Amino acid sequence: MKKLLFIAAAAALGGCAQLGGPSATSALGIGGIIDDNCSPASFRIDNTVKAAKCGAATSKSIVLYTTGDSSIKAAMDAGGISKIHHIDYKVFNIFNLYSTATTIVWGE
Repeated sequence: MKKLLFIAAAAALGGCAQLGGPSATSALGIGGIIDDNCSPASFRIDNTVKAAKCGAATSKSIVLYTTGDSSIKAAMDAGGISKIHHIDYKVFNIFNLYSTATTIVWGE
């Protein structure tokens, strides 16, 4: 029982329960107590498309429960976007107990 409790605590505090996809976490880094970062995903820039509209989609996590849809498609739908100029990611985290991950899509 002590081993299981130790493994669960290590996973939760080690970042395994933290929200944010590979692009968001690798670009932003992970702070120890509080994170509040926004990062561009520059590999998605298309200069033939104007950044006239913006759409955002958010997922939330409380302890080990995560809910929401922060996909690129959900952000595109929220902003009425059919062509992507670029994508930003925003991550907010308090000691891996409460987290939000937001995908922000710019385009037309």
